[in-house]
Formats: sequence, structure tokens, C-alpha cells
Amino acid sequence: MININFNEWEKVCKSFFKLNKSILESYLQWYPFSKLTENSKCTILSEKFFFNFIKNGAIFKEYNTFNFPSHYSQKTSASFRNMTLVSPFVYLYIEVVGYHISKKYTRKSKYVRCYYSGDLSENEFSYKNSYDKFFADINALSSTYDNFYKFDISNFFDAVDINLLFKLINEGEEILDTRSSLIYKRLLQQIGGNKFPTLENSSTLSYLATYIYLDKVDYELEKVLQKNSKIESFQIIRYVDDLYIFFNTMESELNLVSSEIKNVVIDAYRKVKLNLNENKTKLGKSSEVNETLSVALYNHYVYKEEIDIAHFYDKNKILLFLDDLYNLAYSHNHENFKYILDKHFTKEGITYSSDEVLRYLAFYEDELFQDEVIIYKVKRLILTDYNFVNYKINIFLRIILNTNNGDLIRYLLNELFKKDNFNSFDVAISLNYLLLRNFQHTDLMYKIRAVDSDIIDYINRYCKQDFLKELDKEYNYIIKLNLNREFSDSSLKVWYLYFLYKYYDKNGDTLEAFAYYKTYFDRMVSLLMYYKKISIGKKGSPNYKRHYKVGNAQTDFEKLNARYYKNKNVSTLLSELYKLRNFNPINHSSAEIIEDKMLKKSQITNLIKQAETLLFDSFSS
Repeated sequence: MININFNEWEKVCKSFFKLNKSILESYLQWYPFSKLTENSKCTILSEKFFFNFIKNGAIFKEYNTFNFPSHYSQKTSASFRNMTLVSPFVYLYIEVVGYHISKKYTRKSKYVRCYYSGDLSENEFSYKNSYDKFFADINALSSTYDNFYKFDISNFFDAVDINLLFKLINEGEEILDTRSSLIYKRLLQQIGGNKFPTLENSSTLSYLATYIYLDKVDYELEKVLQKNSKIESFQIIRYVDDLYIFFNTMESELNLVSSEIKNVVIDAYRKVKLNLNENKTKLGKSSEVNETLSVALYNHYVYKEEIDIAHFYDKNKILLFLDDLYNLAYSHNHENFKYILDKHFTKEGITYSSDEVLRYLAFYEDELFQDEVIIYKVKRLILTDYNFVNYKINIFLRIILNTNNGDLIRYLLNELFKKDNFNSFDVAISLNYLLLRNFQHTDLMYKIRAVDSDIIDYINRYCKQDFLKELDKEYNYIIKLNLNREFSDSSLKVWYLYFLYKYYDKNGDTLEAFAYYKTYFDRMVSLLMYYKKISIGKKGSPNYKRHYKVGNAQTDFEKLNARYYKNKNVSTLLSELYKLRNFNPINHSSAEIIEDKMLKKSQITNLIKQAETLLFDSFSS
């Protein structure tokens, strides 16, 4: 259905399967991969699975493929990202298509150092190595150039134009054929609610948004700056939408040159429908970077030497930070918290932000938080007002659990259970706790279910069992038959039609959805009757032309199971399905539906539901 091959599927899957279990268990989107048995991994890596479930598009018939629960991932501002979760099957599918694109796409920009979350060319799907290389470059460039200009994009991922993105993918050569491009684009639109989606730890989405979508921007920047005679030398480097331009120029022309650079950046971004985030734009001297920390970071990233962050931000800094938070109890707000965070964890000119420093300490210096004085101050803060956790939920949850203090953890949970209804922050706190405790708290999951059942269903379905078992569920019976090659559509059309039906259905475009569903239904009936040996076409294949006529469909369903046909009034159902198809302006020029003021959306969706039940019962009988 989409032009990816088995080798690409195998390479990407193996990359995820070899990730450390503790890393997989750190992220809700990756957690399901930690539950796979070796046998399940072998099944997923098999050619049979690839060709009968992925390549042919049967993945889109899997019962939960089009369920996209909202994730609760915080930005540094404490607000929540527009992030969703997808089934692990869909996640792998997305990453494989991205890997396929990356093998064929050649950047126009030749001199910009471009990093994104991961490195598809190296089958690297974790952000860490690329982020480390980016920081190593930043610190090296700071000693080579006199000045730097840093730029950031407002709401970058939400602002990416998906239609323009897919035009850019195929601009140089056709990397995705027409059908593949349509499917992949519409899948991303579905996940993102018609915007460019954001998924936790998706190297592919980071690659598409950075390496491809911003390619023209980077190409234009390097061309224009090369022609600027007032710029003696420069280097452009980016990590996703964080853009740094290091440059040398005469001091007397610095103001003019910096203004010209900013104008070029604004203009280049405008051409791809993006805008600068002025609050994160910064012009400065590269020499401001703290030399000691710069060397330490460079050695850490390039030579893999251990870096002693505590040397720069020791226990006393943490104690003072906790004291200031305590003094703000009941009167804190986002601005005050940010001020305190910057006060204690920012040094002049250091590229690490205060948020990154605190995150590093919480995740990699856990022994710091087992100090009795720090435990006392964290406990005092929680007992006074636990709402400070909302500012940096995953960081503070990690700190609290790092204390190994049972009383402290129990108190936090007790405060949560006192609330009648959870808000988004409570859900995020609970999810982070459950993730760190392998979802072993049934009562807490019940509390979340009361406000967001979708994310609990996701956890139960994919995080508490081997997710391959989903294909053994009754609602995936038809998919299981297809996977075992008991029936199949060698042309792949049937699942393509089903995909288009689900796309329009999820968008609320009922007439378009029904048009594709009815064509899918006709083809499925032909496959069903071939599978049940009721109707076989020439050359021993399904008779696809037979079931476009209602009379033929009625005859074959009655022959298949006369009692069911009569008891379920299948004849009437088929008549209504075919009649609606013929009146639908998408299918037929008579377009009588347009004048039918009594037809309701619920009638159409109910017909589809009954038709799905008919197919399921007929295949499984």
C-alpha cells in the first residue's frame, strides 16, 4: 500500500527492540516495546507480518489504529503540548516511512549543521546523541566566532503546513508515490487533528519538520549570508527550531549586520508560514559562554567523559532553591517560579537553561536527593503546598521518588485522592507516578479513568501486556484471518478504501465516509464469499464485479446462512446500503440525498455499524 520495503521495516524495528528496557519504560509512547516477548519480536520482524499487516495496509483495519489519546506532556512554560499517543503498530509505521524518506531525500542546504531528535541515517531513534552533538558544536563554535544570534519559532510543530511539507518531500524527486503520499499525509493529519502531529520521541516527525520543512529556510540563509560582504565568516547550526548563527564582523558594523541577519531570518521563515518567537531571540557575544563549563560539556559530549554538574550547581544551590520555594508557599505563580529557577540554576552565558540543569540533576544525580536535609526541605514543601509540583511535573516527581521516602510519596498520593475531580495537572502527576511505578496502582488509574478513559485504555491495552496480543482479540478477528493469509486482497485496494473511509469518518465528513465505506463493503463481500466458497470468479479468484448489485449480494448472503439472513433482516439492510450509495452525490449523479431533508448523520453511521457487524458475523461463523 505504501512504498516501504521489508529491509526498512526490519532495521527500524530492530533499533527499537535493542533499546535498553529502562529507557523504554521512561516514556509512555515507548513503554509498550518493553512488554514484548522475544517470540513477539520475532513475529513483528517476520516477512509474513510485514506483508500481511503493514505493507498491504491491513494495519488500518486494526481496531484501535484510529484512536489517538491526548498525552500530558509539559512544556518548559508548564503548559501542555498538543501531543497525542498512537498505537505501537502505528508508531512503528510512522517511523519506518520516515526512515524510507530519509534514505532518498537530499538537502539543498550544504553548510548548515542540522540536528533533530535522533538520526534516521544511523537508525538512531533517541534524541540524546543528536542533542549531545548539537551542544558540542555550540560550545566549540562559541570559541571560534565573536558573536551569535539565537532564534526560535513560535509554536513550531503546530505551524508546520502539512500540504507544503509533502510538496517539499517530493520536490527534487518522487520519494513517495501518489498513493503513499496521500495515505501518509492523511494519517499525520488524523493524528494531529488536521495539524502537524506531535508524538513523544518520534524521530521521523522531528526529521520531517526540521530536516525537510526547514531545508529551504537554511538554504536561503546560507546563500544570503555568503553574499553579505560585511560578514567575515559565519556558521549556521540548528536543533529543530532552535537556530544559532555564529558570525564574525567588524565591531563598528555589528548593529547593522545583526539587523540584516534578523531580517533575512524573518523573511525566510515567512516563506514557509512560520514566525519568530521574539521572547526567545537573543543576540550576544560568544565569549560570554562560561569557559570552564564549556570545556566540561565538550569533553562530556565528544569524549564521553563524565561531567560533574554538581561542581557548578551543588547541594547548597538545591537547598536554597527549595527554601525560596517554601517561602513562596501559597503565593507562588509561574513568573515567581521561573525567577527562582533562573536565580539558582542559570549562569551568565551558559547554553544550558535552568530547566535543563534541574532536569539533569533530577534524572542523573539522584543520590543528591537522598540527603537528609534535602529530604526534609522537600517534605516541608509538600506538606505546606504540593501544587508547586505542577510547574515541572516529571522533574519534581522524579525528585520526590529519588528521596526513597515512603511517607513523602504517600502524602503526595493522599493529596491527590482528596480531590473529587482531577484536572490536567493531577492527571499528569498521576501518569508520571504510574510510569515510574510500572502502572502498579489500580486506584490511581480509576481516578484518571473518571476524567480520561482513553489514556487508561491505552495503558491497559499496550503497557500492561504484550501488545501483539491485541491482534488475537475478537474485534480483530478479520485482521487475524488476513494475517494468516486465509483471505487477502492481492491488489491491496480493500484496506486502502477502508483507510479513506476512516479518514473521512474521523473528520466528520459523513457522505464522503459512506461513499468509501460502501465501495469497501462491496469488495469485502466478494472476499467473504470467495473465502466461504459461495461465489468464485474466473481463474479461481474473488468475483469483485458481482457484488456491486444488491440482488447478487442478497442471494449470496442468504446462501451463506439462511437463518441469520432472515433473523437479522439482512435483505433490508443491504437494500438500504445500496440505495444510499446510489443516492449519494459522491457516488452517483442522481444525488437525491441533497434534497432529502430528513436523512440524519446517525442513520448513515448506524447503517455502517450494522454492515460491519454483518461482515464480522459472516467471517466468524
